[in-house]
Amino acid sequence: MTHNTRARSFRKLPLVLALGLAGLAVQQASAHGYIESPKSRSFMCHENGGQLNRNCGEVAYEPQSTEYIGVPGRAGFSHFPSSSQACTGDFTQCGPANGTIAAGGLTRFSTINEQSATRWSKNNIKPGPNTFTWKYTAGHATRYWQFYITKKDWNPNQPLTRDSFELKPLLDQAWPSHTVPAKQGEKTQHVVNIPADHGGYHVLLATWKVHDTDATFYSVVDLNIDNGAVLPSSWNSVGAVQPEALSLGDKVKTRVFNAQGEVNAKQVVLNIDSAELAKADVWPHELAKKVNAANLGYQMGVLNAKDEVVPNYGKNDILVKKGSDISNVMIDKELAAKPGELSISGVQPEYNLKDGKAQLQFNAIAKGGDYTIKATVYNAKGESVAFQQAPAGNTPYFSMPLSGVSAGDYDLTVVATSKKGELLQQSARFKLKQESTGGGNEPSKPGEYQYAFPNGLSSYTGDTLVLQPKNGHIYKCIKGQTQGWCKQWTTGSNAYEPGVGFAWTSAWKLVK
Repeated sequence: MTHNTRARSFRKLPLVLALGLAGLAVQQASAHGYIESPKSRSFMCHENGGQLNRNCGEVAYEPQSTEYIGVPGRAGFSHFPSSSQACTGDFTQCGPANGTIAAGGLTRFSTINEQSATRWSKNNIKPGPNTFTWKYTAGHATRYWQFYITKKDWNPNQPLTRDSFELKPLLDQAWPSHTVPAKQGEKTQHVVNIPADHGGYHVLLATWKVHDTDATFYSVVDLNIDNGAVLPSSWNSVGAVQPEALSLGDKVKTRVFNAQGEVNAKQVVLNIDSAELAKADVWPHELAKKVNAANLGYQMGVLNAKDEVVPNYGKNDILVKKGSDISNVMIDKELAAKPGELSISGVQPEYNLKDGKAQLQFNAIAKGGDYTIKATVYNAKGESVAFQQAPAGNTPYFSMPLSGVSAGDYDLTVVATSKKGELLQQSARFKLKQESTGGGNEPSKPGEYQYAFPNGLSSYTGDTLVLQPKNGHIYKCIKGQTQGWCKQWTTGSNAYEPGVGFAWTSAWKLVK
């Protein structure tokens, strides 16, 4: 397939696209983007997309990064005779291997490659012209956009392959000047004509081919196409059951509401009394069976071709007949009491002592409740020489200055106390050594690093030096296109954490 690269007047482009991109300066930045509307599968995993999709893995934090980079040696699909040739063609010629299309071929996003008729939330649309909006979180010069749709007879319960799609794109839209980028924060809108002979569940694949690298971004959109061939449903949705792993002893309850408030008589309770029932996709199915058998005016499951509600393994819709007085049904989880956990990490066996001073840095994390965490350092005589209490919010990072101390063995004792009075305790022993030319686990000179990770996270930029308390090493943020990754960190998403995350070498360089 070819694309016209001759310059064209902005007047010949869709008005919104011309207004969105005309006059933008050239950028050489890392490119990222996704379909924002209708919401793509990956965007529905993100909090800004409403988290309508759950259990998505890493893509929930990076819906913009489903990027296939066609470089020699990268696993993927190709019609090229030699695997040493880069991927420069479109979706029909090369790109992610079959079965990995939704994730752009990236193993770390492979969760969204899962494919079944009920796994993903869907966007309701009509056939005919529909506007799809690309959102760009970082800029890149553009070659073209293409939009593909699954065949009329595709099987939604099999992995997405090229054979799933009609290989003639619904829209093949080239940008007339490769020097004009899609800029960070900008959006482009593309009018795609959805075929009238397609109805029900289909997947739309949107691809964005950039110009100054061999990268192509893949964004799949799950659609429910109402083409009028199916009679309107007699059901209305008033909620949903999202799959989530539970534990033995937990309870799941329905909470039913009408215009007057909660209707306790319509509550259904499911006790999680086995390891099998606690599985994320199992208990929603069993809860749906129990609710449907109770016949309380609401049902759980998915609609079949006969407009019947059928319990589903995984996500279940909560449905009422049109005209019902039930306005909302919520799912309440009552978790069994679990013992708290306290862990400390990052304490080194030895620290250098200079002028009677040293710096102790570590993480202390209490799980299972709201805890107050206190840390005390004792010398060999049993005397306390330093104390620190964590700030509100269970912040895990401690940086304790030790002063007026001498060489020898010391104990760090961390105590966490919950509001209910539960007490947890952990200890670690370390040694203070008089500073020598041999060095130690801590930097021997002031100013060797700017922050102890993750302190000052929002200030990290190219060449920022940080100390990683978990291993005592110093890392430098790599200056350039990826330096923004240095500040991408939370306790739940630590891919770029220096020396720890699985992708830390993409953002950091080990200094010491």
